[in-house]
Amino acid sequence: MLSKLFPGLRWLEGYRQSVFKRDLFSGIAIAVMLIPQGMAYAVVAGLPPEYGLYACIFPPIIYALLGTSNKVSIGPVALDSILIITGLSLLAEPGSDRYLELAIVLTLLVGVIQCFFGLIKFGFIANFLSHPVISGYTSAAAIIIIGSQLESLLGVDVEGGNVFVLVFQLLRHIAQWNWVTVAISIFGLLFMIYPKRVFPGLPSALILLVVGMVCSGFWGAQDYGVAVIAEIPRGLPSLTVPVISLSEFVDLIPVAMTVALMGYVGTMSICKSQEKPTDKMSAQPNQELLAVGVANFVGALFKSFPVSASFSRSAAFREAGAATQVSALVSSFFIMITVLFLTPFFTSHPLPKALLAVIIIVSVAGLFKFSQMKSLFKQNRREFYILLATFSITLLLGVQQGLLVGVALSIFMVIFNTANPHMTELGSIQDGTLFRNVNRFQDAVVREDILIFRFDAPLYFANKDYFVERLYAWVKQRKGSELRYVVFDAEAVNSMDSTAILMLQQVIQNLDDQGIRFFMSNLIGPVRDAIKTSRLKEFMCEQSIFSTIHDAITYIDDGVNLHAEEALQTND
Repeated sequence: MLSKLFPGLRWLEGYRQSVFKRDLFSGIAIAVMLIPQGMAYAVVAGLPPEYGLYACIFPPIIYALLGTSNKVSIGPVALDSILIITGLSLLAEPGSDRYLELAIVLTLLVGVIQCFFGLIKFGFIANFLSHPVISGYTSAAAIIIIGSQLESLLGVDVEGGNVFVLVFQLLRHIAQWNWVTVAISIFGLLFMIYPKRVFPGLPSALILLVVGMVCSGFWGAQDYGVAVIAEIPRGLPSLTVPVISLSEFVDLIPVAMTVALMGYVGTMSICKSQEKPTDKMSAQPNQELLAVGVANFVGALFKSFPVSASFSRSAAFREAGAATQVSALVSSFFIMITVLFLTPFFTSHPLPKALLAVIIIVSVAGLFKFSQMKSLFKQNRREFYILLATFSITLLLGVQQGLLVGVALSIFMVIFNTANPHMTELGSIQDGTLFRNVNRFQDAVVREDILIFRFDAPLYFANKDYFVERLYAWVKQRKGSELRYVVFDAEAVNSMDSTAILMLQQVIQNLDDQGIRFFMSNLIGPVRDAIKTSRLKEFMCEQSIFSTIHDAITYIDDGVNLHAEEALQTND
């Protein structure tokens, strides 16, 4: 009973000391990564850095109990942060008390939406975000996040709109740059990039954070105009439930829906991409929605902001040797100790904001998918244009607008592809034993008296006109020829609705009026059943339905259906 309520407990079955050692050391390694990342992503979201630490404590504990994957690390994510500040900054000033209250309500709302979708078995919704949309969106979001940190990197405040306007304004105000801040930023970037090439496992972000704080306290960075974080509250937050107006609640719903969807999609993408047949449990989409939803809901009560699985952190989670989500519990405990006892260190040794900006920039740089754009341009131009549209709209108009455009384009592409599926004429090869696409096989032989074609999709109301148009076009091309037979290879047709069946009746009659006989081959069971229970059932006979194209050709030439009974069976 407990394992049904808390699937995470199943990982403890047969749990051994050797497994705990792996989880212990990996948990410490992930905590070292999470501390600077959590603080940095909270700053991106327009929240105090301690909110990022709270998000690294409570939600991972909940997910460890309710989640079904041992492959993901739950916590703050850059994409969620940029969605939060983009949506909430329209309602309140980032960093203000009202903004913080709205952020907590947003997190509660995200949790409720994800839980609701999980309870109504809505996990399949992740399938409607295509890879090109996600790549275009994340690449643009990476640039937006990097752009948002340039002011901290240069020590100057300017008025800006999108990232292009911001860069232009920064260049205009180059005389106002704080060159001590710039020097700190350059040092931070070099430290984050080059040592890691030699020592890949080096916790560069945490080392940079500690070294920066020590140096800042020793030399008095504030005296040189360097912006710093000088105070982080000690101890754990008290349970809070903020109150907002109905109008603000309505304004939050679109943002919450976007954050909830993207958080779940990211989590499921990581779960499924890393799953193995040998895993004790496979990730369950609806349970994952519930797990992340409850994690967000409970986290919000303790001043957390929305969390999900991180691609980079989940990779580090596995590379560090994590075997179960016990590793996440170790991380949460380690960060809890930090919040309880180590935060006073910030008062005497304030952290330069430029170093947090450096950590953010290096962390999100990998989200820019240039190699994927390049390969997609070569593989599929249509999908590349969807990626490009999502990328451009996100960059120019905003993350929510870009995501909506990308999803709309993906849905349109699904509709377009189903309404205009692949349909090809076939010719015989290898002495008539095989039949292949005449456009791909130059040696395919086409008989003047027979038109053979294949339709590679379900046949239904949305594509029946396309079917008729292509078929009649081929028939017209044979005008004046000896065309007497049409063979429809329905091997790839897995369903057929009443509209399509009515269309086939008309096609058969029209061709018959022209002295052309219509045959079908390779029908699977559901299609045969649909025909047999319709007005087209009279067509179901050994003179019109064949097991293979070769059988149809044999019947045309010799008047013999070699496998008549098999062709008419309905138990496929």
